[in-house]
Amino acid sequence: MLNSRKPGARSVVVASLSAGLLIFQAVPAMADDPGDAGADRCFPNLICEWADGGTKTPGPGSTQPGGGGGGGGGGVPVCSYHNVEWPCHDPERGWFDSGDGCYYRVLDKQPDPSDRVWDGHTSADGSVYSVICLSDGGGYQDPAIRFVDAAKAPKVVSPEDVARDLVYHKIHFPDPVPGLAPKETAVVNSPVWLWVENSATPAPKTASAGASSVTVTPRLAKVTWDFDGQKVECAGVGTPYDPKYGASKSPDCPTEFKTGSGTRRNGVFAGSVRTSWVADVVVSGPGARKFTIGGLDRDSAIFTFKVAEVQVLN
Repeated sequence: MLNSRKPGARSVVVASLSAGLLIFQAVPAMADDPGDAGADRCFPNLICEWADGGTKTPGPGSTQPGGGGGGGGGGVPVCSYHNVEWPCHDPERGWFDSGDGCYYRVLDKQPDPSDRVWDGHTSADGSVYSVICLSDGGGYQDPAIRFVDAAKAPKVVSPEDVARDLVYHKIHFPDPVPGLAPKETAVVNSPVWLWVENSATPAPKTASAGASSVTVTPRLAKVTWDFDGQKVECAGVGTPYDPKYGASKSPDCPTEFKTGSGTRRNGVFAGSVRTSWVADVVVSGPGARKFTIGGLDRDSAIFTFKVAEVQVLN
């Protein structure tokens, strides 16, 4: 955090760029990434908060971590059991029944008609489900296989809901870590290299939606750098600087500063970088279609960057 001291006098720098730029890796002041916890840093028994106004509800004995990095197209329906809220649909467990506190998912391959799990019924009466119930002590009981009458079957799953569940609960979009060169001090009207670390594209995820299959493929749409309101937009994560590049410009995310940072608070620019992701969704099987979920933004920690003006000494 910047303090309230006045900036010092303008720096006088005599620099030669022919020796190459120095590399700077900005490191966030605090690390709070829980690993593969999902776009909103949720643990498996938590409902994430959606940026468009969805709910944030913990399971039994849980605490809710910070949310963020989601958005686009409505929240996940929330059900309740014993005054605790649970997501009405889970891509792996199925649909939640608030009456008995169990998730129901119809088996993709139904058992042979002679299997006793049918309990004297046929496929005309209903279907066989995987049933996962909540445990009294928290968590889930072991799955059970059970026949469910068609009149009591859970509602038909929506491919849109499954896609959003995958995006917000199952895919982890990484927080960007800024990389800049030169390291210590840039010079007005000289090349500055920008790139993003920790920017690997998340792997695609697939889940069933009734008789259909939903595949979500993340894609980076753009990267936006902000230096006290001076914005630089790049199509990708940029190229890390190497001394062998000398004083050349970055091939894919270059910038130059037209003014120094001497008049800024503490004599530095306050910077940040945002990665904007989208998720391409393909629904195959009945109701086959394609659509995109956007607004999946991740922001870096604030960092500082110094830019000096050069005075020629005679």
